[in-house]
Amino acid sequence: MPDEFQIIRGGRLLDIDARTAEFADVLIKGNAIVEIASGGLGAPEGAIEIDAADRLLMPGLVNGHTHGNSSLAKGMGDRWTLELLLNAHPWTGAGFTQEDKCLAAKLTACELVLGGCTACLDMFAEGPAPSREGLEAAGQAYMDVGMRAVVAPMMSTRGLWQAIPGLYDVLPEEMKTVADGLQAGPGATSLETCRDALHNWPHDPARVKLGLGPTIPHHCDETFWQGCRDLAREYGVLMQTHLAESKVQAVASQELYGMSLTAFLDAQGVLGPNMVAAHAIWLSTDDMHLLADRGVSVSHNPMSNLRLGSGVAATVAMRDAGINVAIGTDTCTCADALNMFEATRLACTLSRVQGP
Repeated sequence: MPDEFQIIRGGRLLDIDARTAEFADVLIKGNAIVEIASGGLGAPEGAIEIDAADRLLMPGLVNGHTHGNSSLAKGMGDRWTLELLLNAHPWTGAGFTQEDKCLAAKLTACELVLGGCTACLDMFAEGPAPSREGLEAAGQAYMDVGMRAVVAPMMSTRGLWQAIPGLYDVLPEEMKTVADGLQAGPGATSLETCRDALHNWPHDPARVKLGLGPTIPHHCDETFWQGCRDLAREYGVLMQTHLAESKVQAVASQELYGMSLTAFLDAQGVLGPNMVAAHAIWLSTDDMHLLADRGVSVSHNPMSNLRLGSGVAATVAMRDAGINVAIGTDTCTCADALNMFEATRLACTLSRVQGP
C-alpha cells in the first residue's frame, strides 16, 4: 500500500563506504525510506514491525546475466564446454508449455530473492524463437515474486552447428538431419514478435520490462543485428549478447569476418550504453578500449566461466580501460546456483590472479 508504514528494527545496516554495519532501525512509508536511526526509532500507530535482529540490511543485489528458463534443468551438465552446453540446449530448454516457462522463471526469481538479489537481466530462451506468450509468462513470474527484471529473449538466425565454420560439414549424415530440424527461427519473425511484445507489454515497466537478447554475435546475421539495433533504439530498451565467451567463438569470428567479435558488433552499430556484454573473456586490448569508448557494460560471470572451462575474464584490465563491470551468476546449468554472494566472492578472488 502506498501509505503503509513499516519499521525494520535491530538489523545491522551496511555502510559500504565506511565498511561498517551498525545496529539501526529503518522506517519505511510505501516504497520510500523515511528515516534511519541507531535504535529506538518511533513509528506511527499501526506500522508493521519487522524484527531484523539477526539480519543484515543492505541494498538489493543486481544480477547482470542469467537465464530464467534453465532452472528446470539445474545440475544436468557436468564437464561440459560452452559448445557442449549449447548442443544440449534443445533437449534441456525447449518444449516447455507456457506454465513451464512461468514456473522456470519463478524458480529463478525465488532463488535470487532468497539470496538477496532484487533485480536481474534475464536472457530468457524459448526454442526455436521467442513468443509473446512466453515472454509475458516469464514477466509474470517476476511480477509474482516481486523482483525487478529485464527479460531479454534469446534470438538467433543460425544454430550452433551452422554458426561454427566447418562444424556442420563434419557431422555424420544422421546428425545433419537432426541439426537441420533444429534451425533457429527466421530473424524477421523474431523481430516482429519482439515488436508486438514491446508494444503490448502487460506488466509494469518500472518493475519488469523487455529487452532484446541476440544470443551470440556470429549466431546472428548482419541484417538481424541491424534490425535489433533499430528496434532497441525505437523502444529505448537494453540489449545483451554473449560476447567472446569461448576461444571457439573468438577463432570463428576471425574466420568469418577477419576481425574480432567486438569489432564486428561495432560495424553493425550495436555497441553503446544500452548494450551489456556477457562474459567478454577472449578480448584484446583494442576490444576493451572499444567497449569503453562506446559505453558498453560487461557482466562478469566467473562461476560459469570456470565450470565450462571458458577462461578467466580480464576484469582488472577492463576496469582500467574504463569499462563498467557488473557481476552475474549466469544460469544454473553451468553455474550450479544463482548465488550472487558466491559470484561476487569468486569475482573478487579471481581478480587477484590478474594483479594486485
